Amino acid sequence: MRPGPLSAFYRALLPGLLFAAISTASAADLSGNQSIHSEKVLSKISIRGLARTREGVILQYIPVRAGEKMANLDLDQLRVYLERLRIFSQVTIHLTEVDEELPCQAHCTLLITVKEKWSLYPIPVYVKYRDTEIGGAFLVESNAMGENKGVALGGLISNRGWQGLIGFTDPHIRYTQFTTTLRYLTGRVFIEDATAAGNITRSYTLMRHDIQSATGYQTRAGFFAGVLAGYRSAELTEQQPLTSSSVMNLGVRFKYSSVTPKDFFQSGIESQLDLEKGIVFAGEDLHVISSANAWHTKTAKHQFLSLLFSFQYSHYPQVLEQRLGGWQGTRTLPALLVPADQFAVAAVNYQYGFLNLSWVTFSALVFVDAGIARRDEQTPIRFWGPGAGMRMYLREITVPALGIDIARDMLSEQIQLSFFIGYNLQ
Repeated sequence: MRPGPLSAFYRALLPGLLFAAISTASAADLSGNQSIHSEKVLSKISIRGLARTREGVILQYIPVRAGEKMANLDLDQLRVYLERLRIFSQVTIHLTEVDEELPCQAHCTLLITVKEKWSLYPIPVYVKYRDTEIGGAFLVESNAMGENKGVALGGLISNRGWQGLIGFTDPHIRYTQFTTTLRYLTGRVFIEDATAAGNITRSYTLMRHDIQSATGYQTRAGFFAGVLAGYRSAELTEQQPLTSSSVMNLGVRFKYSSVTPKDFFQSGIESQLDLEKGIVFAGEDLHVISSANAWHTKTAKHQFLSLLFSFQYSHYPQVLEQRLGGWQGTRTLPALLVPADQFAVAAVNYQYGFLNLSWVTFSALVFVDAGIARRDEQTPIRFWGPGAGMRMYLREITVPALGIDIARDMLSEQIQLSFFIGYNLQ
């Protein structure tokens, strides 16, 4: 299988559908307000609108229990926490008297009303790319067991090979602030290496296994620190001037996020740093320093500006190298055909929601991508160019966004098409 549309879909699927759509972990304290309820007593907590979601998903964010004073209860902050779950399309919070009729004076009922999004959806896939046809399907659930856990599974098959994927994430293990994410990707894949202009320089077929996990602790202020662990292998299926690889990777991840849903999109800052070292069983060494960062802000009604920056300083076995193209910052390159060990890329996105319906918002996007990359001490390549695209944001389904972008690289003068799923940093 050619890795352009196939691998690009996999890259977008996990961070976009599985991680971003169900992440509870980025709950920062944005309000900064002091509680004005210090003398009031919480008599009861009433939650309305839950059909599939368990009450514990909401209760874990309430620092006060029935019979206690409400000095530590900040209603604005609680609303932000619940909106960041991304499984509710509406969240309203009120304090009333015990009868739930009048505003609270002394003994209060905390009344929380939510509207659940639909969280289980199939994604059929069909792509025809030059002489390759790809078909398949994925099933995604972002509120598994009613506990905001995420599951994604599915596969693709083509005339050049196949790939299968399964992923799981738990953003609050047993309602604690510990989180974990697991994924397994396998398949027989046809790979092509290309220049920035799209000229194919090498092709080969390999059998790939990739198991990755990230487990750690997340504070309510939006900071995450965790351990990365995984295993990657790539076995060449025919004789090539390359070496098969088998390596275990261990590392750490540090992350901060204050991103909160706003209008049809989101606002806030997110930043992630990964440090990894490989334990080699076969082939070349692996070590990675990588970071992805973004800032989103609402500039006017239905308008948003996003600035994104990513870099990586690493050494990968050639059959496991990072591949540029098709993701934000590299949309002027052919989709996932340009291998690189070291790169720095940036993107400026501006989007306008031009059609707002009760169930969907369509937005138009303009952007500029730019970057520099190098592979195995070779001469660096540079790329940059403008582009435009479309996004579709579904209000009542947990899939964050679907879209398509077209970009022109000003140096190679090539035009590239890419697809977008999710809110992911890349």
